[in-house]
Amino acid sequence: MQKRPFLIDCDTGTDDAVAIVAAHFDGRVDVKAITSVNGNVAQHYVCRNNLNLVDYIGADTPVAKGAVRPVKNLNLHSSDDTHGETGMGTIVLPESARAFDPRIATEVIYDTARACGGALELLVIGPMTNIALALMLHPELPGLIRHLWFMGGAAVGGNVNTTAEFNIWVDPEAARVVLESGIPMTMVGLDVTLKAVMVEADAAEIRAAGTPGATVVADLLDYMFRRRDRGGEDAVMHDALALGAALCPECLTCRDCYVAVECDGSYTRGHTAVDLRGRSGEKPNVSVALDIDVPKFRRWLIDAVKNSAGPAAK
Repeated sequence: MQKRPFLIDCDTGTDDAVAIVAAHFDGRVDVKAITSVNGNVAQHYVCRNNLNLVDYIGADTPVAKGAVRPVKNLNLHSSDDTHGETGMGTIVLPESARAFDPRIATEVIYDTARACGGALELLVIGPMTNIALALMLHPELPGLIRHLWFMGGAAVGGNVNTTAEFNIWVDPEAARVVLESGIPMTMVGLDVTLKAVMVEADAAEIRAAGTPGATVVADLLDYMFRRRDRGGEDAVMHDALALGAALCPECLTCRDCYVAVECDGSYTRGHTAVDLRGRSGEKPNVSVALDIDVPKFRRWLIDAVKNSAGPAAK
């Protein structure tokens, strides 16, 4: 079986880490590189989390540093404690002795896309700053990307304010560039990801696999359960669901829609305007996830992580 080449652009982040592990062990994915972006925590934490994590699970995936602030430098990173001070909750991984890729994220994205000859898929699970900058630097890049899967936005609601989801709110100008790029893409928004909740039995089944990948995911889930119990967010798999859109499409119901990003509104900056009724007159540019089969998703994710008894995808 020929594996699908993926590049993961992320702001790791607890649920980003779960997605990274699942991508490396699903068995159908060849993780070509990970690029790091400011978001859940500052980029200097994100890139170190990514390098430490892939080493811990036995992979040698290249990890690159990326954007340290958004295009317009208005929103930096989360100020709450959803992901802990460094992004990995209370989990402390061994420090990697490996060096970061010497290229910046934008060049890794472009070089990887060229090397894959149009087959590369992007999993974008943080603010879209790196992707937008790569598009602005390399106008031919859209033709080199097979599909872009992103966690961000929402057809309804938000979590930073009443209309904006965090990943888009951090850098809406970047999101606008990406959504207007013409790349085929699927949006997995907050209104759907909030339903993708794991439970204690899932963590126990994953932990029983006994591998480093399974152990770190189970530890992250346990952190999320404690966070929930003290009044914080539940064990929600926002970013893993974006990967699920690519690898477990039967767990989502999607519809092609025109989606625009609001960059200027005083109350709506970061809002993804999803034209569900076709009133805009614009052609659809995004496949939008609208609902989830939670049991199917949980089963796929558990099995992907349990598969870590095998070799990690490079």
